[in-house]
Amino acid sequence: MRKTSKKVITGPSDAISTLWQEGFFVRAKSFSDIVAAITKRGSNFETDSLRKSLQRAKFITSQKNKTGTIYIQRHPFVSQEVDEIQEDLFDQKLIKKLGNGFDQEIADLHLNFGKSGNCTAFILRKILEKLIYRAFAKNKLETKLNDKTVPDRLVGLKTMINIAAKEKIGGTPFLTSSTAKEIGGVKFLGDTSAHNPLVNVDMKTIIPQMPYIITAYKELAEKL
Repeated sequence: MRKTSKKVITGPSDAISTLWQEGFFVRAKSFSDIVAAITKRGSNFETDSLRKSLQRAKFITSQKNKTGTIYIQRHPFVSQEVDEIQEDLFDQKLIKKLGNGFDQEIADLHLNFGKSGNCTAFILRKILEKLIYRAFAKNKLETKLNDKTVPDRLVGLKTMINIAAKEKIGGTPFLTSSTAKEIGGVKFLGDTSAHNPLVNVDMKTIIPQMPYIITAYKELAEKL
């Protein structure tokens, strides 16, 4: 059987990305380990350039131990498509706007995104529902989300989304009408993962929804 040739590395950033995609950073590596792996592939880069590429790589984190600095992946590589989405989903500006109240959900999403469709769908739905409520509460409008037919109970997510598209602060709705229309999929996928024991949610069905979900998170976060 003929071996598949390895990808040709074009620069230090590409080298780090390639090693990550191949699972090199599953276990912590020293800088010398990284240099050796790149050299073995026939490439050599300046030390400063390589260190800067490691610092810029969002999928790599550095740690200190007794021997110096070691590098390990923040999350495994799944696909280029998933990686690009994760950059927007876990954008530091968005995470900062969400605040500490979403720490557990974001941590759970980090663990499951790209790996478990069922868990991802459930967490995405939970974040959306919680974010709508928090945004309304921040603006002292949470009572608008109460279910008038059942005391001490909130309306369902579908109704929440509709209310968020109609209710405005300073002339701007919590969710634009186009975003509200497009994010219906996250409710369906989240409901399926939580309530339908016969059906599994595949990441392939979640990926097309992600641009709309991220947009909804950003629009709601502006009201926090």
